[in-house]
Amino acid sequence: MSNIRVILTDDHAVVRSGIARLLERNDDIKIVGEAESGEQGYQLYSELEPDVMVMDMSMPGIGGLEALRRIITRHPKAKVIMFSMHENVTFA
Repeated sequence: MSNIRVILTDDHAVVRSGIARLLERNDDIKIVGEAESGEQGYQLYSELEPDVMVMDMSMPGIGGLEALRRIITRHPKAKVIMFSMHENVTFA
C-alpha cells in the first residue's frame, strides 16, 4: 500500500508537531510538508498536491477558510480536514 501524503497547516509549531506525531504512528501516513499560515498552506498544496491537508481554521493572514476556498477552486477534488480550538465555528 502506498503512503498517504499529508500537509499540516497551523500557525503554532507545537500543534503541527503533535498532529504529526499522532499521524505518523500509522506507517501508511507520511507528512510531506508543513505550513504556518493559510497562504503558505495554499502554496504548498499547489506544489505538492498531497492526498490530504490538515488545516487550522483560524490563522493570521488569509486564514484556513480562505485558504480552503483557494485550494478547492484550483483543486476541486482536494481532501482537507479543518480543525479549530474554538467551540463556536462562526468564531473560528
